[in-house]
Amino acid sequence: MLAKDTHGSTIRLAPPLTITSEELAIITDKLNEVIEDAQA
Repeated sequence: MLAKDTHGSTIRLAPPLTITSEELAIITDKLNEVIEDAQA
């Protein structure tokens, strides 16, 4: 998974062409953690 900052406050995600539901769940969980930490 690539995460690229775009235009200051936008995060553009570039997932691989093949991804499992489990991998997607891990990525979204981690992204939520990062966002919550940034808001604290």
